[in-house]
Amino acid sequence: MNQLIRVFYRNALNSCCGLILSVCAVQAAPFAYITNQLDDAVAVIDTQTNTVVKTIQVGSKPAGVAVTADGSLIYVSNPESQSISVINGRTLQLVDSKKLGSGPVGIAIDAKGKRVYVADWYENVVRVLDGKSLRLIKTIKVGKAPAGLVVSDDGKRVYVSNRDSDSVSIINAKTLKVVVTEKVGHHPFGITVDRDGKRLYVANVLSNDVTVLDAQSLKHVATIDVGELPYVVALTASGKRLFVTNQSDDTVSVIDTESNKVIHTIDVDETPEGVAIHPDQQHAYVSNWMSGNVSVINMNDLSIEKTIETGQGSRAFGQFIQRDEP
Repeated sequence: MNQLIRVFYRNALNSCCGLILSVCAVQAAPFAYITNQLDDAVAVIDTQTNTVVKTIQVGSKPAGVAVTADGSLIYVSNPESQSISVINGRTLQLVDSKKLGSGPVGIAIDAKGKRVYVADWYENVVRVLDGKSLRLIKTIKVGKAPAGLVVSDDGKRVYVSNRDSDSVSIINAKTLKVVVTEKVGHHPFGITVDRDGKRLYVANVLSNDVTVLDAQSLKHVATIDVGELPYVVALTASGKRLFVTNQSDDTVSVIDTESNKVIHTIDVDETPEGVAIHPDQQHAYVSNWMSGNVSVINMNDLSIEKTIETGQGSRAFGQFIQRDEP
């Protein structure tokens, strides 16, 4: 009888411990997924401790990354191996891959995780995939050398920057057709839209500025001069601050979106490329390609809070941290 009681309590304790570990995993701070192009890998940063907790091998020369709203799946584009990889955000294991086109670079997902959009740099198209099965739904012709991609929060519009056409296009997510294309600066790359779907921001690499557009009509609102070779843009949830990585300056420009003026410039490490806002809205993470690390910016005082070594060629082009809920 005593032996049976001991077995019962031991099994109950093991079940409780498993439950506690499961709850802890769900409640853990979100991860930042940094594509390291020269390592053919993704470094996973626990943003609570700001340490790399795992490195995951993916395809060749990974570039773009997109995390679902619930953090359960991470999609990575691999231009050189002409593929995309899928990582399980709970187990941090590579769970799927798919050959796709000639040069997948930009990658984005809708808020519900139903569709994945991939910009093919060489074929001048955006491919639409089913988020679960990776089944190809449609291929959409856009401008030359499409790069940046972002989906509006309501899922109705997909925006793509066409680098070699110096333009931005809107794709209707229902009809999967391009509905409007407008010229912006020279060599547009990174792109983002505000939560209300009113303003679109585009980093123009060779004109050293950011174009501000009406997000529905693509009518020009403003042009903001920033540093040299601006690459990627990230917007706070409130839409009041825009962070811009400047590759040649090794800086990040901070823009006040009400005045459309640069209010601060932050020195980071060499060749900053990707930038994403942490869901706590207190920190911005910047990947530095040449330095192989990530700078963590304290958004309250705009200082560098920490530098995290990640790997060779840290790029992280896209939404590489799970966003807070709209």
